[in-house]
Amino acid sequence: MARLGEGGMGQVFIAFSPGGQPAAVKVIRPEFARDAEFGERFAREVRAAQRVRGAHLAPLLDADPQAEQPWLATAFVAGPTLRDLVTERGPLPAPHVLLLAWGIAHALTDIHAAHVVHRDLKPGNIILDETGPKVIDFGIVKSLTQSVTYSSHSTRVGTPLYMSPEQAMGRTVDASTDVFALGSTLYFLATGREAFGAENEWGVAHRIVADEPDRSAITSAPLRSLLATCLRKEPGERPTARQILERCERELGDELGPGAWMRIAGAREAIQERTGALSALTRADPDSVVTVPRGPHLPKNRVDEAPSEPPSKAPSEPPSRPSSAPPSRSPSGSPGIPAAKRSSRALAVHLAKVLLAAVLLIWATSLPVMTETWTEKAGGRRAARVTESFDWHHPWASTSAGLTDVYADWMLVPIGVFGTLAVIVCAVVYLLRLSPDSDYRAWAGAAAVFAGIWLVVLAIMSIFLIVMTLGASVGDDNPAYRIRSVLESGGWLLLMANVVVGEALIHTRTWLGKPPARAA
Repeated sequence: MARLGEGGMGQVFIAFSPGGQPAAVKVIRPEFARDAEFGERFAREVRAAQRVRGAHLAPLLDADPQAEQPWLATAFVAGPTLRDLVTERGPLPAPHVLLLAWGIAHALTDIHAAHVVHRDLKPGNIILDETGPKVIDFGIVKSLTQSVTYSSHSTRVGTPLYMSPEQAMGRTVDASTDVFALGSTLYFLATGREAFGAENEWGVAHRIVADEPDRSAITSAPLRSLLATCLRKEPGERPTARQILERCERELGDELGPGAWMRIAGAREAIQERTGALSALTRADPDSVVTVPRGPHLPKNRVDEAPSEPPSKAPSEPPSRPSSAPPSRSPSGSPGIPAAKRSSRALAVHLAKVLLAAVLLIWATSLPVMTETWTEKAGGRRAARVTESFDWHHPWASTSAGLTDVYADWMLVPIGVFGTLAVIVCAVVYLLRLSPDSDYRAWAGAAAVFAGIWLVVLAIMSIFLIVMTLGASVGDDNPAYRIRSVLESGGWLLLMANVVVGEALIHTRTWLGKPPARAA
């Protein structure tokens, strides 16, 4: 494992599976993990990204939004970003731009079919390898931004120059936003310039909303026409990704044959440089240094390409040198335990304890739960004694002490049984804490709150009962008598069941790293 880069949100490492397949692992800083809003959005974005699959996408392989340090792993693509390709090799011929447009439109078609909007499409988020362009980075882990799903109404996500007019004006976005970004990206590939370059972000926003890009340098009529339709100011007037895909297929014809991607200007050399560096990294000793060939003219962080995270974070190419390997811990924070095994182990232990508590509850209801004894204050003679048990058929049947104006506390028994049953159910519901769905995790939080309240109330009642079991007695409602309540075997089993459930909840909460109310 080596570090690809570090940014404001965390670090990106290149990691290898047991079979040697590389992956880009992004580990989020702990301070963001402690932010409940960030964690919830991160989990939603991961869930959205997991729905997206396609030949021209870098898929999300695994993630753990609930870890002490949330992390996600995507397929590693060993190739140049389209920004690096153009910056190092120059603008691309029109047929090559149309070929890339076909691949990117293919990716957008798959993204939009999953009801997801990328919202940050740009040359730096598209990597080219021998199988074609791969779209990466679905806006995951951008601090305090909305989800990438269609339901979001917060649109200020994206790189300024590649925003759509509706994004620049803070309006609701949809799939047509990605089409506008595609148009700006294709313009850059064809000219080496930004379609809406300006001195500052406000100038960029004004040009995006009000100006048309200069297409005079683009001599290809099909490409000029495609850019004009993609860059229309009104979202409803832009073509869909599917329509762009079909349009490019008609224009390219036989150019879509095998090996087409490696014929793109400068692609073969740039891809071979990156794959060679990756091979060297896999062969290198832990203490060796691997130098990755990169062009000398990489762009600085300008307003027209100011990424929402530093470029070093993007898994676009192998590292310039591997840092010292991070501690042998899984991204979830548990030494040597992958997130899936970690969650499975927590689930198994939790369910075993809940099952034990249920067995103790059933056993308790088959035995005497509590005995109440009344003695006369005057002579100390025992006046009555009642042993109380639980009857599932008649749970609320009252018990009489047989004395005038003396009433047994029989209701404590069904309350204790049903309370224990409820807390066992809450412990099962608490497993929704493992769900990426925020609504389910809200139910888990509510179950934990109810269980906590019940266990506190039970603890208070148990203190009084245990004190009396040890020999103390208290005055009864009838001043002529004193009463002493003693826990029998069934009562002790009820208390034990609640202790087991409480310990299961605390242990699972600790194991998963954060309380439900702040779950991600």
